[in-house]
Amino acid sequence: MEKIILNRKVILIFFIFFANILYAQNYFIKSKIRQGELRLYFSSDIDKVKYFSLPAGDGSIKNVYDIYGAVLPKGKGISHHSYKNIDSFKIGQNSPERLRVVIKSPQKPLDTHAYRDNMLVIPLIHGKSASIKGKTIKSILNQKYTIVIDAGHGGKDNGASSGKDVEKDIVFSIAKKLKKRLLDRGYKVYMTRNRDHFIKLSKRTEFANKKKADIFISVHANAAPSKKKAKIFRGIEVYYLSPAQTKRAKEAAEKENSVMLEDTDYYTKNAYLSLLNREKIIESHKLGLDVDKKLISNIKHYYKKIENGGVKSANFWVLVGAQMPSILVETGYITHPVEGKKLLDDNYQSALAKGIAQGVDRYLQNQRKQ
Repeated sequence: MEKIILNRKVILIFFIFFANILYAQNYFIKSKIRQGELRLYFSSDIDKVKYFSLPAGDGSIKNVYDIYGAVLPKGKGISHHSYKNIDSFKIGQNSPERLRVVIKSPQKPLDTHAYRDNMLVIPLIHGKSASIKGKTIKSILNQKYTIVIDAGHGGKDNGASSGKDVEKDIVFSIAKKLKKRLLDRGYKVYMTRNRDHFIKLSKRTEFANKKKADIFISVHANAAPSKKKAKIFRGIEVYYLSPAQTKRAKEAAEKENSVMLEDTDYYTKNAYLSLLNREKIIESHKLGLDVDKKLISNIKHYYKKIENGGVKSANFWVLVGAQMPSILVETGYITHPVEGKKLLDDNYQSALAKGIAQGVDRYLQNQRKQ
C-alpha cells in the first residue's frame, strides 16, 4: 500500500514538473504581413530577440532573428508568405531554447525590428523602422541602451520654490513624461524615484551604476539667487560634472547641492573631484551639447520666446559617482514670472521631455558612427 502511495506521489511530482515546463514555453501562434512588415505573434511576452546577417552564396543577404524562449509547434510555419524584394521566409527551432527566423533578400541588411509584449515586428524594406501600435521604434538599436532618469529632490527636500509651487513636483512630472518618450523609442528606462520621497545623493548614481546605465539624466528647475533678480534670471541650462567655470554655474550648483550634501566636508568634496574621469567628462559634454540643441530647437517650435543658457560645467554632486555620461538639465527658472508659469503647463513639460529625448537620440546616433 505504501509503495502504491509513493508511486502516486512520484507521478504527481513529474506531472507538476512537466506541466510547469509546458506552461512556461512561449509558442509561436501566427504571422502576417501588413504595411511592409512581417508580424509574428506568440502565446506570451517575448523575452529577447537577437539579430545578425549572413551573406548568401548568390549575393543576397540572410537576415537572422533568434527569438529566445520561443517554441515552434508542429505544423506551424511562415514559408507561405511572399513579398517584393524578399526571396524567402523560413522559421525553425534552432535549439530547444531558441526559435530562428531567416529572411533572405537581395536588399541591404534589414537591421531594424521591434518587439513588445507578445509581438515581433520585422520591416521588409531596408531603412524602414518597425512600428508597434502606430509608433515607430528603432528597437534593435535603442534596446541596447539603458537610461536612468533622476527627478531632482523629493520628500523632505522641496528644491526651489515659488509660492506653493515646488521644484520636486514639477521635475517629477517632466521626468515621467521623459520616461514615456524614451520607452516609446525602445530604450530601457528607469527612474531613481517613482514617488515623492527623498533619496540621498550617493544612492541616485549608485542606482544608475547598478542598472549599468548608458546615460544618466538629472532633471531640475532653477531659481534666481534673490527676489530682486527673479525677473532677470531665466532660460534652460544643461550642466555636466567638472570644476565650475562661471559665477552662474557656481550659484546653480550651490542651490542644488545645499540639502543633499549639507554634511559633506571640504576634503570629501575635493576627493570626489580627484576621481573624475576625463573621458567621461568629454562624453558628458557631448551629451549635454546634443540635448541642449534639440531641447532649445524643440521648445522654440512651440514657444518662440525662450532663452538658451547653454551647456556649462559645474560641481553638481548628484552627478558624482556616475560611471556613464551624465548631465543635469535645469528646465527653467521657477522664480521667473513667465517661465515659472510655463513650467507648470502640461504642454510645455511635454515639449521639454520631447526635446531631451531627441537629444538622447542624437547623442547615441553619433556614438554609433564612431
